[in-house]
Order: sequence, then structure tokens, then C-alpha cells
Amino acid sequence: MAWPIIVSNVSVPLLGAVDTAVVGHLPETYYIGAVAIGAMMFNFIFHGFNCLRMGTTGPTAQALGQGEYGEVRALLGRALILAAVAGCAIVALQLPIAAAAFGAIEASGEVESFAAQYFLIRVWALPAALGSFAIIGWFYGLHDSKAPLVIQIFTNALNMVLDLLFVFGFGLAVAGVAAASLIAEYAGFAVAVFLVWRRLGALLRLSIRNAVY
Repeated sequence: MAWPIIVSNVSVPLLGAVDTAVVGHLPETYYIGAVAIGAMMFNFIFHGFNCLRMGTTGPTAQALGQGEYGEVRALLGRALILAAVAGCAIVALQLPIAAAAFGAIEASGEVESFAAQYFLIRVWALPAALGSFAIIGWFYGLHDSKAPLVIQIFTNALNMVLDLLFVFGFGLAVAGVAAASLIAEYAGFAVAVFLVWRRLGALLRLSIRNAVY
């Protein structure tokens, strides 16, 4: 399981890094500064909520090892509820969070303006991003490291394509890379939900088999 987990963990901050790299090709230097600051803010938030991923892994592995398949499903449900509450809370508090962050960061007016634009667009992806964290941790608990890798690769690949399309095709600059990350996070979460749906069917069959025998 090691190498897919390593690759998956490395790819967590990749959306912000790709966003920064894309706007780095634009002539105005304040774009790259703005996206770099915005990406740093999201990396800080993701680091704080990494417990949704790794905190779900251990209990899920224990429940699976004990054959408590109902608890395996319940653990995922509780993790997703926590992710939804946390994500929606951050979305609701986005303005004070942005004000506090920019109060602690010294930047020019243009950089701060575009960084705020990036943050206030991409922040709406947090419920999906944190939900994906919970699902990835759940898959790790099932000894499945390939499904999280699929989720991360799909999300990052889609983000790269949309970044190029929105920035160089539509000329949207910072708003374009933020929108690309927003769309990619929800698309990645949809893929994660599909993979969960398939795995829940297998767990249900195991539950029925154990009940019969």
C-alpha cells in the first residue's frame, strides 16, 4: 500500500501548486503572488483537517478486522457528516477568515485583492475537498490505497486541464484557476462517491453472507 499512499499524500497541495505555475506564465507578477498566498491559506486549512483522513483510517481498519461491516459503513457516514459541517462552517465564515489571514500577511494592494478573489471562489469547494479527505481515509482503513490514488489523480488532472482552458483559453487569470480548482474538487468528490457506492455493495454482500453462515 505504500507507494499509492505516498503519491496520494504528495498530491494534496498539488492543486494550489499547479494554479501558481499556470498564472506564473502571465505577464503581471502580482498574479503569481496572489495565487501563492491563496494556495498557502488552503494548505493551512487542509493540514488542520487532515484528521478527517487519517483519523478515519484506524477505526475503519479495526471494524473491518472484527467483521463489523455495519460499523464500517457508519464510520464513513460520521466522517462525511463531520466533513460537511466543517466545510460549510468555513464557507459561512469565509469573510472573517480572509480578513484575519490578510491581516497577518503583508502584501501589496493588487496581490491582496487577487488573493482574496482566489480564496473567496475556491473556498466553496471545501465541503467537497474535506468529504474527499474522509473517503480517502476510509479507503485506507479498508486496505485499499488504489481508490484514493484514482481520486487524487483524476482531481489534479482535471484541474490542470481546466487551468489551461480558463486562463489561456478564456483569459480569466486568477478567477480562472480558482474556478478550475472548485470544479475539479467537486468532480473528484463525485468520483469518490461512485467508488464508495461500489465498495458499499461489496460490504453489504459480506454482511449478508456472515448473517447467513
